[in-house]
Amino acid sequence: MKISGSTSSSDYANITALSARIRNYADSFHILDICTTANPIFSFEYSRKKFYTVTLLQGDYQLEFEDRNIDISGNTLLCTTTKIPFGVQEAGIGYSGMSCVFKEEFITKANSGYRLLEFPIYKPGRQNIYSLTGEQTKFFIEVYNKMFDESQSDSPYKDNLLRTYLLEIIFNVQKLAPISSFVKTNNTTEVIACSFIRLLESQFPIESPNDTIKLKTAKDFADSLSLHPNYLNRQVKMSKGRTVTEIIASRLIQEAKILLKLTNWNIAEISSALAFEEASHFNQFFKKHASSSPSDYRKLHKK
Repeated sequence: MKISGSTSSSDYANITALSARIRNYADSFHILDICTTANPIFSFEYSRKKFYTVTLLQGDYQLEFEDRNIDISGNTLLCTTTKIPFGVQEAGIGYSGMSCVFKEEFITKANSGYRLLEFPIYKPGRQNIYSLTGEQTKFFIEVYNKMFDESQSDSPYKDNLLRTYLLEIIFNVQKLAPISSFVKTNNTTEVIACSFIRLLESQFPIESPNDTIKLKTAKDFADSLSLHPNYLNRQVKMSKGRTVTEIIASRLIQEAKILLKLTNWNIAEISSALAFEEASHFNQFFKKHASSSPSDYRKLHKK
């Protein structure tokens, strides 16, 4: 279903991020109608996201971006990378839109003359949320609809055309000014906080029980960033409103929940992958932050 120039009032399903399902797709590009309730492309397991996106949304919704919840209305473009957790959740009567979801290899020097990570909108640490005028919305809708039509064809040139349309969107997005309240200032505090978040996220997702995260404590991260732990904690607290330890704990719990729901690994394997010396330590940590034991959580949420 293609999007129109106006916001739909249908009761669309809540959407919070790319699901584990999308990572199993063999090809490297998809265009998604994100308001189709029968197509659950988005779910809470955004840490499993290995795709880049450029998404056009219309309506009232809440954006979960890095560690903030942002209420947005109207016509908005959102660009995300593989290392910035994000999600979208309906906040009003509904919203509509489409998303290009693609792997890094879909745009390379060899197949397009460009490298994806050379584009400013996909630089690590960027917050790229754009509010669109009516004319801008109309332009992007036309390109998305062309892309949608082409994705349904059997043309031998389909991938080349889709890549061309995607580049047209990217080039035009880069001419826009991000919403100012979501643009990070390039000061020392933000640079340090962003470096910490990127370093933390670089350890996820954990894809094998034989993998073990290497950085787990505030000191581990401070040493990697060549900073004193107290200084790192102070800068992160100023930027994020939470301590380094609190953010690490939140991310470990998030990954633990994902592994408990989406894998058949036993508790000891999950504990080891998350760098707990003993499964009993992991159990205590999980109970403290999730108000249940890992086993009980798995029984309730196992898919």
